Amino acid sequence: MPEWAGNMPGIVYLHGFCSGSGSTKGVFLASRFAEVGVKVERPDLDEGNFKTTTLTSQLELVRRLVHLVRPSMLIGSSLGGYLAALFATREPDAVPAVALLAPAFDFARRLATSLGADLDRWRQEGTRNFYHFREDAEVPLDYSFYEDANRYEAIPDVRIPAAVLHGLRDSVVSPALSVEFSKNRPNVQLEWLETDHSMLDVTDRIWDILSAVHNRT
Repeated sequence: MPEWAGNMPGIVYLHGFCSGSGSTKGVFLASRFAEVGVKVERPDLDEGNFKTTTLTSQLELVRRLVHLVRPSMLIGSSLGGYLAALFATREPDAVPAVALLAPAFDFARRLATSLGADLDRWRQEGTRNFYHFREDAEVPLDYSFYEDANRYEAIPDVRIPAAVLHGLRDSVVSPALSVEFSKNRPNVQLEWLETDHSMLDVTDRIWDILSAVHNRT
């Protein structure tokens, strides 16, 4: 067992958009950290109500959980990575370090671009269905989610230690956004992986990097 394991503060893991606490990477990392005595909290960021969730409500959940758990590290995947960066920017003293897996920077603009004409239809109709992995079904989401997302900066100004892991073949979130995030930030460790956005074929490599990052916190 590594010398840093045992009786360590826990970790909080934030899943991606339209996902949940049972996400594959979250479950994998929780299992690996459990082997060395570190508990990983994996909240459902929409708190069971996807229809009315917003980034603001999700950030409030993160704030409550972080202040309760006092984790040694905050890990976020995709939208969860963006949320982790937003939180760390606003409360830099609340967590020692963040690890961002394919972080979904510039979220609102990229969502609008991906939807095209459907964005205006979403606004007019008030809700739009998205495939939700936790529910394994199409689930409606209020347009207020998009309106709220526009309140937040595209690239958060994180000043605490941050590890960014991004796939070179990511077609969902451009690797260039992680380059922009890391630019002029000596606190950021940028790791390139030969994978796509899901990163499911490099989970062992992710574990190697994150365990080393956790060792330094």
